[in-house]
Amino acid sequence: MSGERRAVYSGPRELEPLVRDELGARFTVRWVPPEDDALAKALREAAVFLDASMRVRITAAMVDDALDLALVVTATTGADHIDAAALARRRIPLLTLKGQSEVLNGLTPAAEHSWLLLLACARSLPAARAHVTEGGWDRTRFPGVMLRGRSLGIIGCGRIGQWMARYGHAFGMTCRGYDPYLTAWPEHLIRTDLPELLAVSDFVTLHVHLTEATRGLLRREHFEAMKPGAVFVNTSRGELVDEAALLDALRAGRLRGAGLDVLAGEPEIADHPLRRYAAEHGNLVITPHIGGYSPDAVATVLRFSAGRIRAHFEGGR
Repeated sequence: MSGERRAVYSGPRELEPLVRDELGARFTVRWVPPEDDALAKALREAAVFLDASMRVRITAAMVDDALDLALVVTATTGADHIDAAALARRRIPLLTLKGQSEVLNGLTPAAEHSWLLLLACARSLPAARAHVTEGGWDRTRFPGVMLRGRSLGIIGCGRIGQWMARYGHAFGMTCRGYDPYLTAWPEHLIRTDLPELLAVSDFVTLHVHLTEATRGLLRREHFEAMKPGAVFVNTSRGELVDEAALLDALRAGRLRGAGLDVLAGEPEIADHPLRRYAAEHGNLVITPHIGGYSPDAVATVLRFSAGRIRAHFEGGR
């Protein structure tokens, strides 16, 4: 590799020194805030874009304006915020963490956050907290669900789904999984089909990559088929589910509650119907896509991603 290349990095600013150190002297690293105009302008002079924020949609126009862009790397498994077709037209590689088991297998924040949402729904945590902050102290208004002996249904039994099964097993739950692509099943995870999983599970968690094949995976009939009083957790992508059907299930009381770390169309969610519902009802917990956002984990994936950038250019690809 000869010469100096400009790398644009968008992610936690406190980790900018780490990116500089990992990329080395042959890259000039510029941190750019995750804002549309700032990033679009910076990309026009970049050879490499390293994204660890996912807050800006990289459009075809932004790609077309970035004449020197030769590589895009995301420190995330998903990249639906990036116009992959626009990159492909210009033969610009898009590298994500999907399938990178050597670094992913040791990362647990997304699974831990999924379990947090499950527990928060089981114990009516948001409503109970609001009750106390308003001066109340009536525990009879917030009966909790004992997890031991309950059924956990896991849709998508890859890395995060299998961590959820471990947590569920530790809590004394019966864990069932649906995943048409998994071949080796853990001993404590019962393989089942989707209709049975929905019918018998007290808690249903979703851990599936968003693709054109999985978009809208859970439709209205699926929410109507869930066990009455079940809890639904989604930390994958909002576009995987029929959110209107989910909202109807919450309003009708068919679901006890839901915990969401993702919404379709995020981050523009001010007028989102689920956000509006959550503002007035305690049985829906929404967090701003923070499942995988832990400084420890982000530092790990940034080191790995920087190494991939170096390898790409040193290999002359």
